[in-house]
Amino acid sequence: MITHDITDGIATITLDAPATRNALPLAGWHALADAVGAVAARHPRALVLRGGTAGMFCSGSDIREIAALADDPARRAPFRLAMRDALEPLARLPCPVIAAIDGDCFGAGVALALAADLRVAGPRAVFAITPAKLGITYPQEDVARLVALVGPGVAARLLYSAARVDADEALRIRLVEMRADDALAAAMAQAETMAALSPASLSALKLAVAHAPLGHDPALDHAFDAAFDGADFREGLAAFRERRAGRFGNSG
Repeated sequence: MITHDITDGIATITLDAPATRNALPLAGWHALADAVGAVAARHPRALVLRGGTAGMFCSGSDIREIAALADDPARRAPFRLAMRDALEPLARLPCPVIAAIDGDCFGAGVALALAADLRVAGPRAVFAITPAKLGITYPQEDVARLVALVGPGVAARLLYSAARVDADEALRIRLVEMRADDALAAAMAQAETMAALSPASLSALKLAVAHAPLGHDPALDHAFDAAFDGADFREGLAAFRERRAGRFGNSG
C-alpha cells in the first residue's frame, strides 16, 4: 500500500490502495511512519508525496476503522497517536517535502498534505476537511498547520462547513502553492530544483520558516553565523565565482 524509493537524491513516498482511494487504516499510518523513517535514514535532498493511481491522493483515514472507535475506546488514542507518529516526523524532515495532489484529498488526507512544505494541485484535485460531517474533531497539530497556512478565517470555513474545494479555489485560498496540469511532473521538477541546492542551507531555512510565527530564536542566529564555516558555503562561493552550478555534498 505504501512504498518508498530514492533516485538521484530525490525520495518518493507513494500511496497505492485504489480499492479504498488511498484511505489509511491504522496499519497504513504505521506503514507511513516506517516509510518516513526509512527515507530519513538515507538523507534525501527532497521528498515527493504522491498517489500511485491517477485521480487519487488520500481520501483520509479508513472509515471502517474510524467507525470501530465508537465501540472501542481503548483504540482511540492509539489511532490518534499513529497519525501523529507518521505526520510529525514527516513535517520535521530536514529536506523539502512536496505533495503532488491529483484527486481526492479528504479528511486526514489534507492533514498529510499539510505536513508537506509545498503542495501542487492537479486538475482533478478536490479537498475537504470533513470531521464535522461525522461528529468528530481534527487533531490539534493538523488544525495548527491549517491555520498557519491559510489563516484562521479560511481554516474556520473549511473546518466548519466541510465544503469541497477544487484545485483553483485551493490555490486562491492558499491551501496549495501551485496549480499544474501534471501535478506529479511539477512536483518532481520542484524537487529537482531544490535537490541541486545546498542541503545545509535548505535544512536551516526550513527550520527558520517553521519557527517564524514563534518569534526570535537565538539558535537560528547561531545557524546563520555558523553557515559561513560550512563546506556548502565554500562550494557555493566557488561556483558563483566560476559561473557554474554548485556541487553540494549530502547534509547528513
